[in-house]
Amino acid sequence: MKNAFVTHSLEYLIRNNACTEKQKNIFRYTLESLYSLITKTSVVLILSIFLKTFPITLTMILLYSILRGFAFGIHATKNSYCWIVTLSVYVIVPLCIKYVTIPNTILYIFFGISILAFILWAPADTPSRPLLNKKKRETNKIITLSLASIYLISCFYFKNSNYSEIVFFTLLIESICICPITYKLFHIPCKNYLHYKK
Repeated sequence: MKNAFVTHSLEYLIRNNACTEKQKNIFRYTLESLYSLITKTSVVLILSIFLKTFPITLTMILLYSILRGFAFGIHATKNSYCWIVTLSVYVIVPLCIKYVTIPNTILYIFFGISILAFILWAPADTPSRPLLNKKKRETNKIITLSLASIYLISCFYFKNSNYSEIVFFTLLIESICICPITYKLFHIPCKNYLHYKK
């Protein structure tokens, strides 16, 4: 189904002069990413409605997507792996948040660890998307740390909800995604910009 969507969309774009043959690969990658995003998000949100975790799941998707947009991090090497991770993060984790209370001491410890991880490793690139621009890397790091700080400060305004746990898991998951050990476990090189000559 994904191939049919991408193929028909590309043909339409080329037919209407919105895409040239040289741009075909870029548009194909964008369309594949868009299809993957829409299908996975739809499945996750539908499941969250049945599991009665919709507000938690939606909040987590929003917070994580914004943070991920600047901190980046590892990507699954196969679509099946991506599905496993997506369902684990956005279906199982919200259920844990709903039914398990995490002590404040653990929350504060992991908040501190996450901030340290962002200082050390954010933003984390991939071989297919190396972050070559030093100024952009520095800007992304500042934005990542600013967002994490805003998330943490906002926890004090949502004391009677699951918000602190949502922030906890959001920062923890992103910390794992940018950690060099995670890259090593999946045999994916990190700091790919170092392999490019100026």
